[in-house]
Amino acid sequence: MKSSGVWRLLARTLFLTTAILIAAAGTANAQPASLMAKVVVIGVPGLTWNDVKASPELTALVNQSNVGSITVKTAGPHTCPVDGWLTISAGTRAWGSVPDEPCGELPAVTDGKVAGWQTYVDRQADHHTGAPIGRLGQTGYPICGFGPGAAIALARTDGSVTNWQPELDQARLASPACGDAIIDAGALPLREGRAEARKKVADLVADARAAGGWVLLVGVSQELANSHQEPLVAMQLPPDTGPRWLTSDSTRRPGLIQLTDITATILKGRTAAEVDPAGAAKAGPLDGNEIHSTGDVHTDADAVIENRLDTNQRFEQPRPMLVAVSMTILAAELLALAWFWFTRSPRSRRTFVFTLLTQGGFFIAVFLSTATVWWRWPAPGFSLYCVVLGISAILAAVSQLVLKRYAFLGITLAAYLILLVDGVLGTPLQFGSMFTDGPVIGGRFYGFGNSTFATLAVAALVTAGWAAQKLIDKSRVQAAVAVLVIGGAAIVVDGRPGWGTDFGGIIALTPAVLLMAWLTWRGSISVRALIGVGVAGVLAVSAVAFLDYLRPPDQRSHFGTFVARLLDGDVSDVLIRKLDMAVQFFTGPAGWAMLVGVVLAMLATVLPDRVPFPAYRTFYPSLPMIRPTLLALSACGLVGMLLNDAGVALPAIMTGFSLPLLVAHLLASEQPATVSPESHLVQES
Repeated sequence: MKSSGVWRLLARTLFLTTAILIAAAGTANAQPASLMAKVVVIGVPGLTWNDVKASPELTALVNQSNVGSITVKTAGPHTCPVDGWLTISAGTRAWGSVPDEPCGELPAVTDGKVAGWQTYVDRQADHHTGAPIGRLGQTGYPICGFGPGAAIALARTDGSVTNWQPELDQARLASPACGDAIIDAGALPLREGRAEARKKVADLVADARAAGGWVLLVGVSQELANSHQEPLVAMQLPPDTGPRWLTSDSTRRPGLIQLTDITATILKGRTAAEVDPAGAAKAGPLDGNEIHSTGDVHTDADAVIENRLDTNQRFEQPRPMLVAVSMTILAAELLALAWFWFTRSPRSRRTFVFTLLTQGGFFIAVFLSTATVWWRWPAPGFSLYCVVLGISAILAAVSQLVLKRYAFLGITLAAYLILLVDGVLGTPLQFGSMFTDGPVIGGRFYGFGNSTFATLAVAALVTAGWAAQKLIDKSRVQAAVAVLVIGGAAIVVDGRPGWGTDFGGIIALTPAVLLMAWLTWRGSISVRALIGVGVAGVLAVSAVAFLDYLRPPDQRSHFGTFVARLLDGDVSDVLIRKLDMAVQFFTGPAGWAMLVGVVLAMLATVLPDRVPFPAYRTFYPSLPMIRPTLLALSACGLVGMLLNDAGVALPAIMTGFSLPLLVAHLLASEQPATVSPESHLVQES
């Protein structure tokens, strides 16, 4: 077989690489504190840990506080002050600002009502947020508000505000009329006057503590575009059992809470008011959980502040470095392809195969890089860049040296085992990695994201195909069982609450594994059997979701929460919002390029004889398990694309992992011209 067919296949592969890899860019034992009778929330738009470091007054509070960072992502693309306060009002992510416009002034309170309140109500409906703004104010519990942001947080569903004053009144704060309180300390100025504003914040904390209560100082928003990409300050005074790390069950991460946790903490387990944006139907559940503390006692304020700044680097650097690493690998592949195209030498072939394997190794390196603690190194961004490239190249070199033409197997097997272990351990390698930027965008704080699932799906199905190939000559039943065991382990780890906690993932992977097992057992599949496989997959996923729903509400994962919304008739906004997210990929040429590439890749698994590459046409029938494996990959990608909010990005990421490995195997498997195609097939068999 000539190499011309291979390089033409590679040219198409490399055409897709940019869009595919950028699509990936586009993923302690808690001891609850006993809350005091009064919770006083002091919200400060723009309060960062650099502010704490620069302010002696705020630094002095660190060793007196449980501390952490708060992610302030709301429903819209920006988190302006109005977005943050409306999110506290609803207890779920709300949308208050206008896209592509600077953050405006907070609305005034006129005649006891927030001006323009209906505009914000309509905005929730327009963007399908499902956020019942006014829920906190509708509870009927005596919560005092001070400042314009507090008026928004405590407005009732019609925009009316009671028990509110434009400025802090310390006597009223200390009175029984304030069961809890929210104070808007005002946004920190971007330049001049910031030092004075920081001192004012420290003074407000002192006043609130003097009034008695459980003071929660948090950044609630930023004035800058895309500012939610930097977690802000969270402090709680006084600490319950010595200064520790803040956390909540919604993040399950020491030192990290989210904006919606504030509402749950104010309510302290009380039933939230049953309202929707229009003030009529039953509201969905709160997105947050009560804030508490965890971990060891800290006594060094400077070390705590540096820890928080390092953590910010951990969350801020992965996204830009993902693009940089992807472009570097792409450039290396293009240079290696040019060398191979012009010389056809054995060395150029090995180099080109190495670059393709490096792209496969990249899908493991994004996780292993976390173990190096790169964010504590000098120049964290550049350190991450070097670490990911280095691990990718090492994995490629070792696999190529040890397994030669089967180097792809070393990479997929490593990805499979690493992700299974990481999932069981609570995904420590994924937190803050290039494929899991949940703290930055307010997405996943634990479990498997879309990019992680795509990597696991490819690794599991390819590994299952290899194991089944080893057994199929002995027994098709044993081979099918191997597929079920290997694929089933991936499904369990991906879907189990507290491990992968990935509802969308098991919806896509379960039917793919069942299809692969059937094809392994029977060799073909009828329409009736195909329908049965689909029904079995739906039943399995539904059973997992329903069992999770039976758990107490504060212990449910995404599965049980979705079932609860479905039974309450409150799922339409969620589905529409996820559909909007999937469709957004087609607002630019990259999304359409991904779609074309994914469709071509899927068609190649169904119609191999129509593929214009001799290398692939020879490879497809050479082993019994190639067809079931490729069809299972296509099925998983197709279901994931249709039912997941990642849309076309999910199968594109799967293609970005699997296709370079396939092409590397085809190139590495080519025999010298003196060897006939027939003898090649015999060796492959």
